[in-house]
Amino acid sequence: MPKPAKPGTWKGPSVHEIARIAAVGSATVDRVLNNRNGVREKTRARVLAALEKLRHESAGSDVPVLIRLFCESGETFNAAMAAAVSEVNRTQAGIEIQGVYVTTSDAEPLAFARRVEQEGGEADGVVVIAREHPATNRAIRKLRTLGRPVICLTTDLPSSRRSIYVGNDQYAAGSVAALLIGNALPKVSNSILIVMSVPFRCQQEREMGFRRVLRSDFPYLKIEERVMSDDRPESTCEQLTRYFEANGHPAAIYNVAGANRGIARALEAVGKVRETVFVGHELSNHSRALLEAGVMDYVISHDFVAELTSAARWIKSNLDGVTSEPGYSQVLVHTRYNCGL
Repeated sequence: MPKPAKPGTWKGPSVHEIARIAAVGSATVDRVLNNRNGVREKTRARVLAALEKLRHESAGSDVPVLIRLFCESGETFNAAMAAAVSEVNRTQAGIEIQGVYVTTSDAEPLAFARRVEQEGGEADGVVVIAREHPATNRAIRKLRTLGRPVICLTTDLPSSRRSIYVGNDQYAAGSVAALLIGNALPKVSNSILIVMSVPFRCQQEREMGFRRVLRSDFPYLKIEERVMSDDRPESTCEQLTRYFEANGHPAAIYNVAGANRGIARALEAVGKVRETVFVGHELSNHSRALLEAGVMDYVISHDFVAELTSAARWIKSNLDGVTSEPGYSQVLVHTRYNCGL
């Protein structure tokens, strides 16, 4: 990371160029370049990253490292990852990420695995977000035998022999959800509904952490049932509505999967929004709106851009012969009062 210049000595890419790349004002760039106070550390880091990228490009450096990202998830998560890819490509020097996005409800695991193996083999490094499936594990193992660094992002695939995992400790994230729900409910017997989708390891780990904390800290709360969704709002709403009709309304819902909007619509349809503690994952424009409206109580998330940046930098360093084992990223808890994107 380049160091800011001493006051009054700046020479290099123009302030306006840096401001455009960093998506900040020219005055902010001027303060960073001249090492003045009044800039948040996160913003300062973004300005310096933009400077590094412009210097790298102006120096006519080598062809950037090509990273293929294969993301199998719901529409909202895929959109968030696509936005993160654009941000990393815009701000990080010497890196080009090309994204492949497949909607889980429409995904065919064998076809997805073939794309990982074939298109991943043409890249310098690979990032994968996918469910547990033998074909995907085999594809990643094949890439590793070819010498390609492969990172699992957000949800792990340890049987694939991937290079490293980057993301939250999902067991801890589920434990946080249990603590939030347990503290929000009265200390009497009550039921909790868990909503899951296809076998993503992150969902399984969240559920395990959730159940452990309920057993140890809130034994009077019971998980009565699990609903399996397809991560689509419309069908998830229909499924939850049928569940409510047959089983009544739980005191809380913990959604370890996607389609928070579908659960919200089902609660709104039966008039149980204010009576149900609703906790889910991934801060997006949709979940932020649900928080602000008071439909969701908590959203547990992580910094998409920071994690993808970490993964891309790890691949670039690995290709240069540097190896390391990154720690887990920070588990973020959002309420209506701190859900700005």
